[in-house]
Amino acid sequence: MKRMIPIVDLKTGEVSVRSSDTSTLDVPVDLDRDRGVASLLKSHAHYFSTTGKSAIKATLPRPLSWRVRGEECLVANLSEATTERCSFTLSAVEPYQD
Repeated sequence: MKRMIPIVDLKTGEVSVRSSDTSTLDVPVDLDRDRGVASLLKSHAHYFSTTGKSAIKATLPRPLSWRVRGEECLVANLSEATTERCSFTLSAVEPYQD
């Protein structure tokens, strides 16, 4: 059984629980955080930069289980995780509440 990890969508504040093998991407330094989305196509992240222009950068997905509590990352949307072009949402790994 895969471990489930809570994440928080940084745009909406919505908390959800995802499987530890959910794909994630590092957040590009010039990502437009107001949009907070990117898509992945053939190992390249496509997103809008802070200048308002579209940008493309080479990237490698990593599983959510490799992220640390509180870390911000782009998390794959569940409905598109197995498609050729997958979208990702700016999120943070939710710390456990003790």
